[in-house]
Amino acid sequence: MAAHIDNQRTLFGGKVVIYQRTDIKNTTWHCKIKFPKTPPVRQSLWTTDEREAEEKASELYHELKHRHKRGLSIARKKFDETVAAYLRDLEADPTAKPKKIADHKAMSKYSLEYFGSRHIDLITSTEIAKYQRWRRDYWFTGPGAEQETYEYVREGKTVVSKKRPPKRPAASTINNENTLLRAVFNFAAAKDWIKVGEIPVIDVKIDREFTGEDGHRRPGLSVQEVKHLLAVSERRLAEVEGDRRLYHQRFMLHTFVGIMATTGCRDYEAMNLRWVDIDYVNRKDGKQFSKVYVKGKRKQRWLVPLNGLVDVIDRLVTFTIDYKLRLDPDDDCSLEVDETPIFFDYDGSGIDSFGRGFRTLIEDAGLYIDPLTQKGRDAYCLRHYYATERLISGVPIYTLAKNMGTSVQMIERHYGHLAPEMAADVLTQEGGEE
Repeated sequence: MAAHIDNQRTLFGGKVVIYQRTDIKNTTWHCKIKFPKTPPVRQSLWTTDEREAEEKASELYHELKHRHKRGLSIARKKFDETVAAYLRDLEADPTAKPKKIADHKAMSKYSLEYFGSRHIDLITSTEIAKYQRWRRDYWFTGPGAEQETYEYVREGKTVVSKKRPPKRPAASTINNENTLLRAVFNFAAAKDWIKVGEIPVIDVKIDREFTGEDGHRRPGLSVQEVKHLLAVSERRLAEVEGDRRLYHQRFMLHTFVGIMATTGCRDYEAMNLRWVDIDYVNRKDGKQFSKVYVKGKRKQRWLVPLNGLVDVIDRLVTFTIDYKLRLDPDDDCSLEVDETPIFFDYDGSGIDSFGRGFRTLIEDAGLYIDPLTQKGRDAYCLRHYYATERLISGVPIYTLAKNMGTSVQMIERHYGHLAPEMAADVLTQEGGEE
């Protein structure tokens, strides 16, 4: 090494040496710091200015001197170096199971991205808490929010997949990742890279609303939010009136939202609807109500929707007839009540899903994240909205369960928190005289 040293300067009585190297093209300054009975520390100072190099070397010397007095190793390790060393040590352990090794490698992804080359002795409990918040929001407001694809390892192979709807990691996932973090810091302490007392607190803190029964609560929409969503959808229709193809796509999505909100059916049940599945029945009082025949996974049923469905279907009928007339001006302007799907694309083909369109719509409306559950909303939140509003309006649980094609137990599990509001009429009554 001495043969490649140039412009050597000494500081602190020779304990610190700064120098430039002749075996590299740039003129960056480096330093060598030596303490008794320890190997010297060599490090680049990342500057070509001599005065700045002296200042950086002095700062590093005092920092290492402080660590040396406390009995800590002055050979500081970065987080990514520590993780790599830990994984190598794990792989060399004959008692370590292959699954544990693979899991720990996979679980290190997020902590490596966050802590990277930070020195491990500077990662405090506060930094761990910041990391846990960052990790929880990774796919919502963090780096994952901008990714269109993501990679993961399956059976030893790297798989590239399209981005899925974001969701927060389960407590079990965070627990497993924290197990790795604790193992890494314990490993660093065993190597004397940090003191045992410097191992940060690594714990799982789950917000109250994500524990117990509330952990099963689904993202929903309030009445005001549904009205806002539909208003935004109408605005989006008005914006593209001159583009028939785009207007067609947005109108179909608008109709889908209306049907979901007024029937409470599942999204795939709505997608399966045919014209023959919509019927109208005369009541004894002469008034008319509609009913819808929905087909799902090996089950089918008739359901009674809200009255608002009539307006949604009437508008869809008018739109469909106009579409047919554009294709054939000699059409008789009628709509056959047959097995024809009610949802169809601009070219007349069937529509498989409104998933991507609904995501765009709900993001445009500023409603994508449910503030209560902190989960991303999809079309299923309209079914949740329907169930919530029907329960609060007084529909018996058994009746609602039959209409929605689910069980009483499922209703109670997901909507039990509404019990006080459902009993509002009883709970607000004043006590009578004895």
